[in-house]
Parts: sequence; structure tokens; C-alpha cells
Amino acid sequence: MKIGVVTAMPIELAYILEQVTVKEEIKMNRNTFYVAEYEGNELVMVTSGVSKTNAVTYTQMLIDHFKPACVFNLGIAGGLKQGLKTADIVVGEFYSHHDVKINQMEELFPYISKFETNELLLNFVSENMEEVIKGGIVSGEHFVESNEQRDQIIRDFGASAVDMESSAIAHCCYINQLPFMAIRGISDLADDSAKDTYDFNEKVVSDKVGKSFLKMIALKQLKSE
Repeated sequence: MKIGVVTAMPIELAYILEQVTVKEEIKMNRNTFYVAEYEGNELVMVTSGVSKTNAVTYTQMLIDHFKPACVFNLGIAGGLKQGLKTADIVVGEFYSHHDVKINQMEELFPYISKFETNELLLNFVSENMEEVIKGGIVSGEHFVESNEQRDQIIRDFGASAVDMESSAIAHCCYINQLPFMAIRGISDLADDSAKDTYDFNEKVVSDKVGKSFLKMIALKQLKSE
């Protein structure tokens, strides 16, 4: 199965690149796409850079040039849901742009404010990855690092985690009619101390997500989806 993988930062892809056999590195439009084999799956991976704009740009390139069967976004995020702890892993049930008004999303193309994960993919991942939490993931073009911002996003969207890319990749995959899922480890709690917590946790949590993802895709069931 050919699987597309998009991360925002190199640190979020580093563990996977250390574990897989990279067959080819393809330079394209100021970036590098890595083609690798792992347990019978072909992985096409790219680090897009932080932000929704960068993420959607390289996701569309990945789809156009490599034709994956599905796309995963891996990385770290701020925790929103009550009870979440750093290093918990959230798998996305739905995605939305927290920096765009809901009525604007629903009144303009593609006329939707929540992009939902393919049900078969969601069930497979949530059943075969250890200790994951299902929930909504929202994205915006800034790092959320205050109690006030966090609480407003929770009120507006009822999401479990916040990042800067997932909703844009979900938006792109929705238009391309391609299954998508974001898997995000919690690096901070999107509160007043988020920056310090993030810096402390980004490496270990990124590696945990990468390790869990590789273990999951090694299962034979995913190859036949």
C-alpha cells in the first residue's frame, strides 16, 4: 500500500527516517520527498514546514506526483480536552480551521466546517494503535499559548487538540477524495506555559508518535484497506 506522510517539522519525521529503508530522495519545489519501504508498504514522506499554507502546498504535490492511497499527518499538538496529558496521542475524528469563522466555511466552497476522518481508517487506527484518544483537531496560523485562546477554541469547536497544519491537509484530502488522518502527540496544553512545555517535550513526543505509527502500519490489515 502506498501511504503519504506529511509532517510540519524535521523532528516529527526523524524517528521514521531512522527506521525505514529510504529508496529515493526526490528534490521538488524547494523541498525533498522521501520514498521508502517498510513492512510491505511504500511510504512517501515530506516535511512541509510549519503553517497551513506550507502543509497544503506540499500535500497537493504529494498527491499529484505520487498518488498515495491515503495520507497521514504526524506530529505534535497542544492538548485541549480536559484530562489530556503530555505524551498522550490523539487520533483525529474531525478537523476544522479555528482561525476561520464557521459560517464563512459553510457558506463558501467547499461548504463544510468540519472534515471528518474516513470511518474505516479511524476504526482501524484507533483499534490498532496503543493508548490513543479519539477527538477533533483544529488548526490555525499561530501557536496557541494562552489560557484565554485555548478556552475560546474549546468553546467554539469542542476539539481535543490544536496544531497549525491538520485542518489544511484534511481540507486538501477532502477535495481530492482521499482518506486522511492526523495522529498527534500532545507536547503541551496550549496554555500560558505552552512554550516551555513544548520545548521540553517535542523530541520525545515526536518519536513516540513515529514509533506508534510504524507499529500500526506493519499490521497486515492496513495493506488490504
